[in-house]
Amino acid sequence: MQPPPRKVKPAQEVKLRFLEQLSILQTRQQREADLLEDIRSYSKQRAAIEREYGQALQKLAGLFLKREGYRSGEMDSRTVFGAWRCLLDATVAGGQTRLQASDRYRDLAGGAGRSAKEQVLRKGTENLQRAQAEVLQSVRELSRSQKLYGQRERVWALAQEKAADVQARLNRNDHGIFHSRTSLQKLSTKLSAQSAQYSQQLKAARNEYLLNLVATNAHLDHYYQEELPAVLKASLNPCTPAPQQGPAPPT
Repeated sequence: MQPPPRKVKPAQEVKLRFLEQLSILQTRQQREADLLEDIRSYSKQRAAIEREYGQALQKLAGLFLKREGYRSGEMDSRTVFGAWRCLLDATVAGGQTRLQASDRYRDLAGGAGRSAKEQVLRKGTENLQRAQAEVLQSVRELSRSQKLYGQRERVWALAQEKAADVQARLNRNDHGIFHSRTSLQKLSTKLSAQSAQYSQQLKAARNEYLLNLVATNAHLDHYYQEELPAVLKASLNPCTPAPQQGPAPPT
């Protein structure tokens, strides 16, 4: 036969749930930060490749364009010389297109760093931790007031039981050999006064418990309806443009 499960305090249970949420959020944020770093690294390398290729194309075409006869020769595209010149010009234009693509990838590499996104994610995490701390404090106050309410209820119930027992003995005229009726009446009056005092304390503890219960429910509703969705929205909101393919070079 297995022992009964250990009773977990409400504040501890809420704290564990919050830690789990925070861990999931931080894991997601780390994956997004790693993705942004991959985009930055890819864009930087792609920019270098596009620039090197574009410059090589222009250099290659330039060598042939400088040769005698191709600069001022036959320009009719219907001739082999004209077609050759068109091909060289298209190669130069293709090289320029590669250089423009390189600039775009370079700009993307500069804008896809981790800093801006990480600042948003860090701020969101701090806001979430602050909201969780407020809810936890509210839950702790609720647990404290609930415990006090239970204690006050037990004390009041015990006082009621003692006062009822003494009153019953008075009604039966059963004061025993150690008490006179007068002393028993005094004891009954004292216990009744204590019971009334404990009843007031019980009402105050009950009111405090109910107020904390309402406050805790309000904190939890605000956390799950406002705070947590806001952090998730901020973490999913793109801070950098998605990687774009540069202009397609002519074939």
